[in-house]
Amino acid sequence: MGNGHKNNDSRAAANSVGVDRRTFLKTTAAGAGLATVAGCLGGGSDEGVTLGALYITSGFASLYGEEAERGYELAADEINDDGGIDGEEVTIISRDTEADATTAGRQLRSLIEEENVDGLFGLDSSGVAQALAPQVAQFQMPFMATHAATPFLTSPEGEHEDSVGNDYVFRNANNLAQDIYGAARTAEELDATEWATIGPDYAFGYQTWDYFQAFCEGLDVDAEFTAEQFPGLETGDYSPYISSIMDADPDGVITPLWGADLTTFLGQAENAGWFDQIDYTLFSVGMGTDLPADGSPLVEGEHASTRYDPFVPDSDENNSFRERYTDEYDTLPTYNAEGAYRAVYMYKEAIESAGSTGSDDLVDAFTGMEHSGPVGDYQFNEETNQATVPSIWGTVSYDDEWESNVLDPVEVYEATPDVINDALGDSDLPSGV
Repeated sequence: MGNGHKNNDSRAAANSVGVDRRTFLKTTAAGAGLATVAGCLGGGSDEGVTLGALYITSGFASLYGEEAERGYELAADEINDDGGIDGEEVTIISRDTEADATTAGRQLRSLIEEENVDGLFGLDSSGVAQALAPQVAQFQMPFMATHAATPFLTSPEGEHEDSVGNDYVFRNANNLAQDIYGAARTAEELDATEWATIGPDYAFGYQTWDYFQAFCEGLDVDAEFTAEQFPGLETGDYSPYISSIMDADPDGVITPLWGADLTTFLGQAENAGWFDQIDYTLFSVGMGTDLPADGSPLVEGEHASTRYDPFVPDSDENNSFRERYTDEYDTLPTYNAEGAYRAVYMYKEAIESAGSTGSDDLVDAFTGMEHSGPVGDYQFNEETNQATVPSIWGTVSYDDEWESNVLDPVEVYEATPDVINDALGDSDLPSGV
């Protein structure tokens, strides 16, 4: 158990133990000749506020970038129609990470040095996020992660060998630890003792399996862990991986496959009789792929999670957002759309609170921020910069009114630092919460 998988090329750490992190980072940036960003309102451009968005907008997971674009464009339109940010128009410049750390790093540098953005948000891939976090710190540029889930992104440097959390990186969506805590809570209610996994061959896949085992142990779930398969991204033929899991004949499987990989797997698994043989399949954040997918949708009756549910909470703010979004795009909002939407509003709140677009002013405003959005009310933990949003799991059901899969019923598990750290028990895995 533990975090023993080592073929994650994107894992990185830049420890600065014994030195105040912000002091260390400023010194590092100055020594490397990197530009620090500071200024009054609209300091990133001649006029207005400019934000940079980094998402996957091409390839196997492009739907995530497309959904995020819908969210942040809706937010920007609403804000500008309502007078902007302190009277200044907000502009968002989008760049494609291509799910690649090198490409993402190049795009990050371009947004900062060429586009002179005031702040950044986005990121889909956990591996890319871990690689970019040290660069974000060197540039001293605030970054609001809205999707990439690895706990190591908000686990402070030095806490674990793979931890890359720093003062400049924040996350407004639940992280993998929060999500998989909900998976273990779901598993303890099911008539299943033997569990397996099939996940992507990089940090997100391995960490999902590691944390699922740790939470099952910490919560005293009656579970054995029997088989694991980690196909590469953009795998076209899942049949050998499917056969291997089915030969092991587990009671349940947890899978964090995502994007086109998930929809490809679903079609091939159904044809192989997977859902007839295996009693339970838990789709970690599967609803982020299911709603806009052109491929095979999630199977009714299985369990899935999401970082945001369009019907939870049943609040005026969430219901109004869902209505505006569906009026604009004729589909329910996904969690990537909501996270990007909320990120823009968080920058609005931070800039107006600080009266400035200076990086350190925004970091100070984000640190410990209490915020309300469609996802509900939450706060950032000052020690990790992670939002204390809940874990949302439910049963996949088809809704005739919305002509879409939804989660019904839904279970919302509080995922505060105390809850998550206690549930990890004696594990050496950091919660990042």
